[in-house]
Amino acid sequence: MNGRIETYPRLDVIPGSSEILLDGSKLSFSIEEKVVYLVNKPLGYLSAMSDDRGRKTLADLISERIKERVFHVGRLDQDSCGLIIMTNDGDLANLVSHPSSEIEKTYVVGIKGRLTDQDIEAVRAGVTLADGFRTAPAKIRLVRSDEDLSKYSITIHEGHKREIREILRVFNKQVSTLVRVAIGTLGISLVPNPGDIKRLSKREIESLKKGAQKRSPGKDNKRL
Repeated sequence: MNGRIETYPRLDVIPGSSEILLDGSKLSFSIEEKVVYLVNKPLGYLSAMSDDRGRKTLADLISERIKERVFHVGRLDQDSCGLIIMTNDGDLANLVSHPSSEIEKTYVVGIKGRLTDQDIEAVRAGVTLADGFRTAPAKIRLVRSDEDLSKYSITIHEGHKREIREILRVFNKQVSTLVRVAIGTLGISLVPNPGDIKRLSKREIESLKKGAQKRSPGKDNKRL
């Protein structure tokens, strides 16, 4: 490196700032363009890029459809479907996934039976899950109900593991269907069919970023 032998294996190097030779040949670097894709994950796919048990993953879904090396932002269970962001932009991924950004995610959830008015008010106030986690206040409304099945729209901004399912478990309700229909300003109408993929425009990305509500450092984020 720059005429000397470098032996430290974890040295950080800014591409183009140094001359690097490997076995006498000069290395060249290319800077990959940052991209953001919105994907409608179908049922049955893991929110992972590989699986040692041979199950279908996001990598299988995007194979030969996304040329850049991307990773997924957040997760959806194998038996859940809907919107997931895939990108190679680490800063944007952190912004979207970090709870302090308060970017809302909206789900349409199907359950057997129906929540009581008291249950709904509890969700709106925040509930304590089985693992002791206290959820932030959520938005919830009834979308449709018949004798056996009810569908609710629930909006949260946290990323606690299986949060929607665990919220409903508090009221002894088992989720039969779960679809993520919005991430911030991005709605499922952009990719309406399972398996659909859309590269987001600069305008759509900026709109998503502007939806982040960063808390000031001095604000107390603790919940009692």
